[in-house]
Amino acid sequence: MRFLRLYRYKKQIFQEKKRGYFMKRTISMLLAMGMVVGILSGCAGNAVTQEGADTLIQQTDEPQIQMDETDGSDDMVTLPDLTESHPIANPPCVMVDGILYQDTGFVDSMVGCGNMDGEIDSAVDATELPSENNQSNFGTGMSYQRSSEGQLIVYVDGEPRIFRDINSTDTTIPEEVLHFTAKVKEVNDGNLLVTYVSTAEGFLELSEGDYVISKDNLQDEVQVGDTVEIWTNGIILETYPAQIGLAYRIEKVG
Repeated sequence: MRFLRLYRYKKQIFQEKKRGYFMKRTISMLLAMGMVVGILSGCAGNAVTQEGADTLIQQTDEPQIQMDETDGSDDMVTLPDLTESHPIANPPCVMVDGILYQDTGFVDSMVGCGNMDGEIDSAVDATELPSENNQSNFGTGMSYQRSSEGQLIVYVDGEPRIFRDINSTDTTIPEEVLHFTAKVKEVNDGNLLVTYVSTAEGFLELSEGDYVISKDNLQDEVQVGDTVEIWTNGIILETYPAQIGLAYRIEKVG
């Protein structure tokens, strides 16, 4: 009887140890499986995150410019010809006595007679050139006077504009443009203050005194006391001191 109780006691201890062993093993296996699941979940998450990042990059990337493949034989870009749909306007021109004259942009200030030699009575579009006598490409009703050789004075809105033979190679300022000499009194940042000296022959004398004039068309460096020659459109602004409206050119004399 005592032996039987001892046997049962040892068997119970053995079974408890066995259950503890299997319990520990089960827990270890569960822990291992948990780690594997965690690792797999992390990889899957990374894969999804990377895929999402790639998608985001594709969505946010700037569009790629598609370049046409060329053989490299011609580096110049061929632009469409727009001259037919958007023709280029010609400079103001008139035809008189079979000669085509072009506006020089200068104004005649020389004293002359008031007799007109003709009138512009027909016109073509600004994109064309006159092809008939007394014709222009900027309007009609304008009177004109013959001037020095190769030049014509056309009164555009009452202003005597100097036109020159379109085939002329002369690039000098026409002799009909007012010019005078003056002495530099002050040199400022954007203008000169000059004292009038004399006007060229053939023009009305300017009033004595000082004039302010822009340095935009000054050809030479000048100092106080230098003498300059000034070509102008003849418009004087009545301020104090008076101002030269437009100076075509300013040159140092001597």
